[in-house]
Amino acid sequence: MPDERQRQARQARPGNQEGRRKALPHLRSPALEALAGGDGAGQGQSERGKRGQPAGRPPRKPVSSQAYLAAEEQLKVPSLARKKLPARAVRLLDGVLDRVEQAAPTPARPQRSGLTAGWRRRLLAEEESATVTATPPELSEEEQRRLEELEMRLPRVAGKVDHWLLIVVLALLCFGLVMVYSASSFISASLYGDASYIFQRELLWAVLGVIAMLVTMHIDYRLWRRFSLIGMLLALALLVLVLKFGTSAYGATRWLTFGSFISFQPSELVKLVLALYIADWLARKGKQVRTFLYGLAPFVILVGVVLGLVLLEKDMGTAVIIAVAATAMFFSAGANIAQLLLALACGGLVFLTQAFRGYRYFRLLGFLDPFRDVTGINLQLYQSLLALGSGGWFGLGLGASRQKTGYLPLPYIDSIFAIIGEELGFIGCATVMLLFLWLAFRGFRLARRTPDLYGSLLATGITTWLVVQAMINIGSSTASIPYTGVPLPFISFGGSSLVVSMAAVGVLLNISRYVQEPDDPLFSRRTLELRLKRSRQRAAARTRQSAS
Repeated sequence: MPDERQRQARQARPGNQEGRRKALPHLRSPALEALAGGDGAGQGQSERGKRGQPAGRPPRKPVSSQAYLAAEEQLKVPSLARKKLPARAVRLLDGVLDRVEQAAPTPARPQRSGLTAGWRRRLLAEEESATVTATPPELSEEEQRRLEELEMRLPRVAGKVDHWLLIVVLALLCFGLVMVYSASSFISASLYGDASYIFQRELLWAVLGVIAMLVTMHIDYRLWRRFSLIGMLLALALLVLVLKFGTSAYGATRWLTFGSFISFQPSELVKLVLALYIADWLARKGKQVRTFLYGLAPFVILVGVVLGLVLLEKDMGTAVIIAVAATAMFFSAGANIAQLLLALACGGLVFLTQAFRGYRYFRLLGFLDPFRDVTGINLQLYQSLLALGSGGWFGLGLGASRQKTGYLPLPYIDSIFAIIGEELGFIGCATVMLLFLWLAFRGFRLARRTPDLYGSLLATGITTWLVVQAMINIGSSTASIPYTGVPLPFISFGGSSLVVSMAAVGVLLNISRYVQEPDDPLFSRRTLELRLKRSRQRAAARTRQSAS
């Protein structure tokens, strides 16, 4: 029997590939696994040399289970590919393990060696009654920085994308293509002699958007941290350029035009770039986010500069979207609530001062009385309400809109939701809103289950941006908020908005490939069976009590 146990132990050692496949589950940290594979207790010097360990290095003493678990908890390295670590990484992890061994208390009963320390589920099952009090020591700032750099270099095994998120985005995109063709057919035939001219341009932008989504979906979202600062500087430069060389239309200067066919709106790109940069900046700050000097003050300065440039373009709607998305990320990072409320109050005062200037003041007056001056400042709002009211429950039919024939301004851009209500009725509008609600649910669900802070903040920012933009467009068309012109994501006509939004969804889909699924999801079969069993037990207990 002892010989049989020794033979099984040798097969389970990390040096044995077949034994590794049979013994080690996928839950073990690959960083610790690679370290254990290079420093396994009881192995000879020749075996360590085969794994790339320095020849002059003395053998390590066996590490207890608590030490391994404490070190793994301290490192917080997500599920990665099982590849050999570089020598520098091994030395860094050795130092962490040495400190953990010194800090770990002596267990009350004999512990297993490092060969089985990675079997998390089996270890927890065998040591349920034991009290583990090992607390990993605090790492210095230098060690934390080196561990972050190591994490960035380590490869990871990507899983499957969130299929529900992909389905809802593609459904919105296809629905938008159909509605753009329907809403723009009359104007396209009148101006260009081809009822599908605007639709063809939107179809081209949709193809480019899908390509952008596929590209960002297959790029590890952690890599964007390396280029977030450069992207932020380029975005700020574009915002300055558009003020000097931009094209003005509809009372705003938002576009950089290249030739007669291509126009680009830098403020749309700023939404994604700012989300990437703020997520990286907040993740690096850590607990300093709660301080005024290192947290709130630089955050307000950064976001204030971006908002100031966007407001100079007379784009109030985009400024509101950026402000709300950035605030949601700052709140999710653990900001001080009192400081955040103070900043929101100051920011609200600034927005109010801008809201009572120029045409925005008349839009506020029109919001208070939508049926006043219906041929002037309230023309678009009044025609939107008329279109929504004409649709009823089931609409007039696809393509049968009357407001798109010159009555409703911009029927295929800012007012496309009103055309949806006129042609498809309340059912069509409710379908669009339910799709965006499902998008919000899947996006915030990803933010909650993402293993690292950067990915969680990034998912929060992107989801907030898309959902808030949809809310502003729908609220403007239904007179729920003062009118402001922003496109409806994935549905309205617009090249910059569509391509950037699809690229952002690709980042969300890539984040979904590394989420940590819970052992027992809320609506899983096992959870439901346990709930049903407990309810039956409670019912039986009540029956026995009543009988007695």
